[in-house]
Parts: sequence; C-alpha cells; structure tokens
Amino acid sequence: MIITAVKVFLLQKQLTSSMHISRGGFSVRDHVIVEVHTDEGVTGLGEGVGNACLIKAILEGQMGQLAIGLNPFDIETMRQKLIDSQVYLERKGSAICAASAIEMACWDIKGKALNIPVYQLLGGLYQDKIEAYASDIYWEDDPADMSKNAIRIISKGFRTIKAHVGRKSPKLDIERVKILRESIGNDVNLMIDLNGGYSSLEAYQAAQLWEQFNLMWLEEPLNPNQVDALSDLRSRIRIPIAAGENEFCLHGFKELFDKNAIDVAMPDIARVGGIQETRNICNLAEAYGIPVSPHNFSSGILLAATIHLQASTPNTTMLEYDASDNAIYDDLLIAPLKIEDGYVTVPSHPGLGVELRKDILEQYTVN
Repeated sequence: MIITAVKVFLLQKQLTSSMHISRGGFSVRDHVIVEVHTDEGVTGLGEGVGNACLIKAILEGQMGQLAIGLNPFDIETMRQKLIDSQVYLERKGSAICAASAIEMACWDIKGKALNIPVYQLLGGLYQDKIEAYASDIYWEDDPADMSKNAIRIISKGFRTIKAHVGRKSPKLDIERVKILRESIGNDVNLMIDLNGGYSSLEAYQAAQLWEQFNLMWLEEPLNPNQVDALSDLRSRIRIPIAAGENEFCLHGFKELFDKNAIDVAMPDIARVGGIQETRNICNLAEAYGIPVSPHNFSSGILLAATIHLQASTPNTTMLEYDASDNAIYDDLLIAPLKIEDGYVTVPSHPGLGVELRKDILEQYTVN
C-alpha cells in the first residue's frame, strides 16, 4: 500500500459567541484537515493545529508531495521523511503541525485496512471509559455569565471544568475564580487556564490569591518560552502546574521534565508530530512520574485520535472535551460519543472512527 494523494481542507465555523482568553479573543474556529489517499482505496483523516493558513500552505506544498509514494504503515519512515530529511531540520512550529496531520491520517488508514480501532494498534484497550473535563468557560465582562455557563456544564454530568481567565490582574480576576467556585461547589474540580498571558510576578500573585479556591491545576501561566521562570514559579507555589500545548516533539518536553517545570504534561497530538510522538512523550513522562493530559481543542478528528491514545496509554488522565456548540465534533464522527456522568465511552469503529462527508465540506470549507 502506498500513498497516492494528500488532499487538504480548511474548515471554518463561526462561533455563537466570542471566546476570550488572557491574550485576546476569537470568533471563528479554523480546522486544517487532511485526507490521505492510497492505491488500495483506503483513505485516512488527520488534523494539524496551529496557524491554520500556514499549515494548509505547508501541506499543499512540499510536505504533501513528500508523503506520496510512502507506505502509510511505516510510521517512523514517514516521520523521518516529512520532518528530518530536509537540509534544515524542523524542530518546532507549523511544519511539525503539518506533519502531525499526515501521521495521524496514516494511523486511521492502518486501522481501517486491518478493520480494527487505532487503540488496538497502540497496545490494546487499557481503559474503555475515560474521565473528561469540560473546557468551555471563557473570560466574560460579567462574571455572572461565566457562572451560568459553569452551571450549564455540570448539569450535563461533568465533574471537572476549566475556565480561561487572566484578561485582568490577579486581584481583579479573583472575582471570576471566586464566583466559579461558589457556583459549582466544592465537589467539582476547577482548573484555571491563563493561556500564557501573565508575567512571572502576576502568575505568582495569582497562585497566592487563588489558592483558597482549591484549584486542580493552573494551566500555561507563563509564555511557553520561559521554561526557567516556569520552573521557579512551580517551586514557589502549591497549585499544580499543567503545560505543554505549545511545546513540540519529545525533546521540548524533556526540557520541561528535566527542569521540574510542570506537574502535568499536555502534548497536543496535532502539534507535536502525531500519535507516535505523543506516545513517546507519554513514555518519557512516566519515567519522570508525570501524568499526561493531552491538549485537545479542535475538531472531532483530533478528539478521536486523543481518545484512542488515552484508551491505550496508562500514564494519561482527563480527556479535554469542548462542551460548547462551537466545535465541529459530531459532524466528523461516524457515531456520536457516549458520555455519562463525565466519562466518555471509547468507541470501537475501525481506524479513528471519523469521516468527512460531502455535506460537511460544503457547509464549512473556506478557500
């Protein structure tokens, strides 16, 4: 079996409401999807997450051509060809995201060709249900709106929620953290995501002020380039730190581990090089005693890939799930996910269990 074509689609969904984080906001969601074709008629879907237009351009350019003629079963050969075979070695950025999409699609092809779910290719089913957290509370001018959203989410059965704050100072945004904790009570876990928007001093102040609200973790408190500062921050606060969505490849995470910078690792399959590289990161994290909660904030394709990874990997915890209506989730899944009491049942369809229907392309594709 060889790859004969790599088709690239940019899907875009207008949001029902803007999503505000510490560093700004957005009103549309972009998804770069690849459909990899083979000479045996088996196709696979993958996704790259990041600068959507740049990733699309890379895939439509040389990287898509590099994949043609390769065997989708040979994942390591694929990775070497796409990332490490050029004169200048790509270590970070959109090229890694683009390669992630093709690699992910190859796993989908392998599963379909063998008529088994991808998790069987990754070591077999370790857990058939995965606890999920709802990643769907964004900064609002009126904290009461965030409270209403939190109540809506826990009414669906989720026992852990994540909120994005940090547009104002720690002393001002404490009002939002406080109302969230009061709204959900003490039996629901609360995570806070700063999206890299605070300085070291602000992050330290936030940790001191917000510790009283029993936070499960503080996510991406600093700019991801400030690894030494992150390590220093972790040594001085008691709230666990989660980070890694803006890191690339195994060696980037090794630096985070070596410098004792994080308590929870958050690699994104669609940003670190694909499923195999994420597995490598999980194995390394296990050696350091660090749990992995993969970053997963895009379409149903990345969601499916993350579920298969976590279903087969012991060192993973907590599936990130967008509980809003803003994600293109069910439209790309062969069957809707079964979610009960905050747990996702692992599906057993061949491959990743995803599909790209014509009506979805017509509804969301942009040039």
